[in-house]
Amino acid sequence: MVTHDSYTWDFCGGHLALDFTNTVSDRGGVGIERWNTYGDIVSWAEARGILSGTTARRLAKQATARPPAADEALRAVTALREALYRAFAATAAGRKIAADDLGLLDAHLRAAFARARLTPRSGRLTLTFDDPDEASLVAPIVIPVVQAATDLLTTTAIERVHVCAEPSCAWLFLDATRSGTRRWCDMKVCGNRAKARRYRARR
Repeated sequence: MVTHDSYTWDFCGGHLALDFTNTVSDRGGVGIERWNTYGDIVSWAEARGILSGTTARRLAKQATARPPAADEALRAVTALREALYRAFAATAAGRKIAADDLGLLDAHLRAAFARARLTPRSGRLTLTFDDPDEASLVAPIVIPVVQAATDLLTTTAIERVHVCAEPSCAWLFLDATRSGTRRWCDMKVCGNRAKARRYRARR
């Protein structure tokens, strides 16, 4: 967890693409948006390790100088987040991904992989991505997320993606337990909340 002002960024999803979606608190209840400015997204991305401090500062400076572009970037990144959340939640429930969400993901995928190339490393080829356009406020953040989401959606790991059993939470997480029976995104928070509710019900 990393603190941002009065809120602490929580990375209990166990996967970059899932942590990306878990930036709305109480999704299953009132819903509290944690990305209210472009700066919030930069703060999250730096804390999650997909932006260096230098890049985060550069993006923040560019956003301050270009408010309309920053507002558009906020809308674009948030729209991707919501499409990814719905896609992962649908898959976890055994449903098909909605065509509109798949279309948005495909558009970001094409943009991300336009910068992809095979690079020799340690005697083998590795998929790498050229640095995004420095003028873009979106690409440096979404390219790593789209790559991670693609890896998750197209491998058997997707079978380990679950929605938190705490109804008011509804965050996504990757169940890495051997038994595959993890129920909550965070046992210390949602698990204890459920235990407390059961305790009160018995009294």
